[in-house]
Amino acid sequence: MIQIQRSLFFLSFIIPVIWGFSLFIEIISFRGIEITEYYQFITLIFLLPMLSYGASTSLFGFLLSLRKKGDPLLKAKQIPKENLDFPAYEAIHVAVVMPVYEENEISIFSRIKVIFESVEKIYKLPKLDFFILSDTRTPEKWIKEEAAYIELCESKNNFHNFHYRRRKSNLNGKSGNLADFCRRWGKKYKYMIVLDADSLVSGELIIQLIANMEKNPNAGIIQSSTKIFRSTTLFQKLTEFSSYLFSPFFLKGASFWQINASGYWGHNAILRVKPFMEHCALPHLPEYGGLGGKILSHDTVEAALMRKAGFEVLCAYELEGSYEENPPNIIDALKRDQRWCQGNLQHFWFLFGKKIPFINRIHILNGILSYLNSPIWMCYIILSLWNYLEDNKYLNYSMLPEEYEFFKSQIYDPLYIKLLYLSLLLLFLPRVLSFISLPGLQILKKLPAFLLETTFSILIAPIYMIYHSIFVFSILLNKRITWGPQNRDADSGYNIPYILSSFFGVTILGFACAYISYTHSIMLFVLTMPIWIGWILSIPLVILTGKEQKSLNKILDPSFWKPNTNLIGRLEEELTSHKNSYLEGREFFFALVHPIFHNRHKQLQGNKLYQSKLPKSIEEDFEILLKHGPESLEKKSLLKILSNRELLDSFYWKFWTSRKTDWAKYWLTIWEEINPSFFPSISNNKKTDSNLQ
Repeated sequence: MIQIQRSLFFLSFIIPVIWGFSLFIEIISFRGIEITEYYQFITLIFLLPMLSYGASTSLFGFLLSLRKKGDPLLKAKQIPKENLDFPAYEAIHVAVVMPVYEENEISIFSRIKVIFESVEKIYKLPKLDFFILSDTRTPEKWIKEEAAYIELCESKNNFHNFHYRRRKSNLNGKSGNLADFCRRWGKKYKYMIVLDADSLVSGELIIQLIANMEKNPNAGIIQSSTKIFRSTTLFQKLTEFSSYLFSPFFLKGASFWQINASGYWGHNAILRVKPFMEHCALPHLPEYGGLGGKILSHDTVEAALMRKAGFEVLCAYELEGSYEENPPNIIDALKRDQRWCQGNLQHFWFLFGKKIPFINRIHILNGILSYLNSPIWMCYIILSLWNYLEDNKYLNYSMLPEEYEFFKSQIYDPLYIKLLYLSLLLLFLPRVLSFISLPGLQILKKLPAFLLETTFSILIAPIYMIYHSIFVFSILLNKRITWGPQNRDADSGYNIPYILSSFFGVTILGFACAYISYTHSIMLFVLTMPIWIGWILSIPLVILTGKEQKSLNKILDPSFWKPNTNLIGRLEEELTSHKNSYLEGREFFFALVHPIFHNRHKQLQGNKLYQSKLPKSIEEDFEILLKHGPESLEKKSLLKILSNRELLDSFYWKFWTSRKTDWAKYWLTIWEEINPSFFPSISNNKKTDSNLQ
């Protein structure tokens, strides 16, 4: 049955490819094949299969949606509540891990709290533990993370199911963070559910993932189907609409032929910890510029290594309750794509790796081509125009005017148009199939949103093509990308001068292409319009989609697909109730000298000790810290003090035994402002030296 499904998919995939190649061969056969036509054919070898792959995947997803029983080979699916063995799940050690880096502490701990409560409402799993694995480098943000963690534990009166750890060295980013977790705690847990800092999952989904792991003992990874949520800007709303309308069909179609070799996205998924630890350690790539060094995108490689070890990677697209956020604007989306681009191109090293299963090689190639296809598309467009003009010159010189007009209009142009129509059919088929699968009334209701999203996709595609091409060439020219913190705040947009400077060149390119095509022929002007119109409109497009457009909210409303409004609403409540942190601007005061919080902070640090006498450099740092404030001390020195128990105790003693006249303005200001209830032993608003003693 597996071979039958894969053969059916391959057949539907290869037919449009062969047809497209045959059309192109007819086009280039009228005059001797030139070198530029060879190059154009090479680009077509990459582009047509990618278009056909997307169309075939969506086609089978559409056909499966018409079948009441769905995919007969689907392994990870919704298990009825009456078939769930809750007592057995109680005994399973499961870790929910969330690696974070310079994220909003209120957001990440609110998500953990909401997820925990969602599980508790269904069934209490005493061995379900939550780990916040921090790689944060900013001292102030680190302290606020600790405060949010303590508040979470106290609010739930639970210190044994919540764990917070900050690494002193963020070696290898997220993958290194997870590897560190596995080394320290991995042997204790059977399963690990990996979340991103913007993830939200329901308790029902967590239980279903655990149940499916138990049901499929050979499953190494089960990936859930994520939907976009918390959309504010028009860009986010359009992406959210797209995720609800198009993604389900693509996942169904992909699962139809991948079966036990689905993709893994690195988050909102459950992993079997033992084989993950034994087989999925990432190698350090050869030092070869942007393609070497540490691996930025780990998920596809980990899935390949899991399959290489004999385990299955499944997609549970039937399960609901898995959410993630989207960048608020085009610029932030491009910044994220730049990191993903380097990560995907690095996978080239694994394309020919030993014993990597064939389907995983397809995943790897697909990831590489998702970015490499942008410069290939650009080359194809340029070569197409060049060869079209050269063919016209040749035919015009070699034929009589009447013969030329007849041949061009009746034979030559129709072949080019057929190839264009085939490309457009493959490109838009997934959209059309997804849209017509809606109920009749919803087709009418969602038509404006569908047209708006399709128009936006057409306009943004050439912009992405330019920037993805720049990313690819910069990486191939050995420019490395560092994985920095991501902007998730819809209110933190970019100013007009920054947008103008970023997209001015693209706009000029658009006007130049429009002018050149118009001076040659009206037909060329019309045919190239979908390309240059997006470039010309890039600046207003970025500005408009980067803001909330309230008039369009109703049109793009996703309520028809029934997102988990209770879960999302509960998160919004938590975020609203914690908008202002009492630690803001007081982080060092609380961590270093606050009698209660200092002790909590100290307990979260390691046990490294200094000699009985502190080094002179540390004593000097203490003096600067006390008399000039934390802003006068180097970040490296601050981190050293904040992460060592002995140094924390030493400065705490030094501070509270010093005179108030020795304190820097930072300490004095906060001392006057702070609520005395934070200091149980001190009841007066006016503090004197005798109080301090």
